[in-house]
Formats: sequence, C-alpha cells, structure tokens
Amino acid sequence: MMSKSIADQLLGLGLADKKQIQKDKAEKRKADKQSRKHKDANDDEAKLAVEAARKKKLEHDRQLNLARQAQADKKAVLAQVKQMVESAKIHSDDGDIKYNFADRLDNKIKSIYVTDAVQQDLSRGRLAIAVSDGRYYVITKEVADKIAERSENSIVFIADANNDAPDEDDPYKDFVIPDDLMW
Repeated sequence: MMSKSIADQLLGLGLADKKQIQKDKAEKRKADKQSRKHKDANDDEAKLAVEAARKKKLEHDRQLNLARQAQADKKAVLAQVKQMVESAKIHSDDGDIKYNFADRLDNKIKSIYVTDAVQQDLSRGRLAIAVSDGRYYVITKEVADKIAERSENSIVFIADANNDAPDEDDPYKDFVIPDDLMW
C-alpha cells in the first residue's frame, strides 16, 4: 500500500480544497524556479571565479616558463662565450710586464701579466680583455667584437684606438701621454 501525498491527505480530510492545493503547487513551482535561477547565477559566479583563477595560474605559469627560458638562454650564451674565449685566448702567462686596466663591470683597476708585444697590442686596441668564470683572458679584437654581440658584460677592456686626438677644449692637450708609460 502506497502512502498518499500530504495534499491528497489534506484533501481527503477536508482541510484543503482543490483550488488551494493547485495554488500551493503553483507557488512551489515558482519558488523552485526562482531558486534554480539564483542557483544558476551563483553557479555562474563560481564558474567565473574558477575561470579567473585558472587564467591567473596560466599567466603565472607562463611567466615562470619565460623566466626559466631566459635563464637557460643566458646560460647557453655564457657557455658560447666561454668556448669562444677558450679557443681564442692568447697565452701570455709567461709575460713579466704588469698590465693595468680598468674593469668596466666593477670600476676597479685590475692587472694581468703580459709580454711586451701583447702590451703594445692591448694599448693600441688590437687586443682586448675578456672575463670568463672570474678569470681574465687576452683575446683578439675581432673575437671580442663577436663576444660583445652575445654578451657585452664578458668584454671588460678594449683600448680605444681613436683616442689619439685630444679635444680642442682639453687643457692638457699639449701634454701627450706616451704609449709605453707604465703605471
């Protein structure tokens, strides 16, 4: 035996009439419809919030990937520079002349020992000084230009070959500094 609905029981007891039961059903349908409508609006807001969070995470992940890629590119460039310096370095370890130069990266005076010929070429701008793994190497100007295209910070010194002509308003233009001056 199946139980009757509350509306049928109230109708059977005479406590409600058919009109009132139909009116209650209509109100219940309207209330259900309204609640579904609001639920959909709430669901839409939740979906929008989830979508916004997903987009934010995707953007964050993209930025992280770009940073990792830039780091990898930088590492690859430094490896190329190291290889170029190692293959093009001029061995001047047996030199006994101390050559001082201004390291443009940290604005300090540094020195390396070179031979007389290497010193002349460095002062005339035919050779340059590069840094790789914290060590200084003498390389040719052509290789230094190629390295500077990849990593400007790897070239720490190139003498200016066009530095011979003094400025017109230089008060010391009459006092020429000799090329072989040791300081």
